[in-house]
Amino acid sequence: MVTEVRRQGYLKAMEIDVYMLRRERQPPESHNEGYAESGQGKGWEALRDTVAVCTRCALHQTRTQTVFGVGNPSADWMIIGEAPGQEEDRYGEPFIGRAGKKLDDALENAGLARNNVYITNIVKCRPPNNRVPNDTEKSMCNNYLEDELKIISPKIICLLGNTPFYSILGGKEITKNHGKIITKDNRVYFVTFHPAATIYNQKLEEVFKNDIKKLVNELQKIKHQN
Repeated sequence: MVTEVRRQGYLKAMEIDVYMLRRERQPPESHNEGYAESGQGKGWEALRDTVAVCTRCALHQTRTQTVFGVGNPSADWMIIGEAPGQEEDRYGEPFIGRAGKKLDDALENAGLARNNVYITNIVKCRPPNNRVPNDTEKSMCNNYLEDELKIISPKIICLLGNTPFYSILGGKEITKNHGKIITKDNRVYFVTFHPAATIYNQKLEEVFKNDIKKLVNELQKIKHQN
C-alpha cells in the first residue's frame, strides 16, 4: 500500500493527474483470501464505505477524503493514532507522512512489517491545520472506531499519543505512562508516544522503538496465555 501511495505521489509530481477514490482502494495485500467474502469482510467493507460518505461533523467540509483503517484485518494487534495529517488526507491512508515513516521504522526494528498490524485513527478526517480533534469530532467518529475494534478483534491495542490515550482510557501524562499495559472492558491496551513526537524530540526515538519492542513481547505473552 505504501509503495502505491509513493507511486501516486511521483505521478502527481510529474503533473500526471491522479484521482484516488477511497472506495476503489482494496483491503491490504496481507488480507487473507476469502476475507472479503466472509461476514467479517463484508462488515469491514460496509463500514469503510459508510465512513467514506460521512457528514456527521464539520470536518467533512474541509477534508479531501476520509482516511479509514488499513492493514491486516486478522492482525493480533491494532494501532490507534490521533487523526489524519496532510499526506494522509491527500492519499486516503493513515500514517504515510513523516510520522508514518517513524512508525514503519519502529515496526521494522521490532521485526515486523506494516502489513503485520492494523492501523487506524480516532477520527477519520483531517482537522484543519492538523490541530487536535475536538470532543465533538471524536464523539462523531467513536462508533466507527468501536466497529473497527469489533471487526478486527485484536489481542492488544496500541494507543499512540495523548489523544487516543485520553479519549479511550481517560489517561493523561503519557510521559509517565508510556510502555504500560492497561486492561479495560476486557480489552488490553498498550500506551506509547505518537511517532510524530520523535520528530520534534529526537531523544524519544529510541524510547519509542523500545516501547514497540516491548509491545511485541507483551503480545507474545498474551498469545502464550491463550
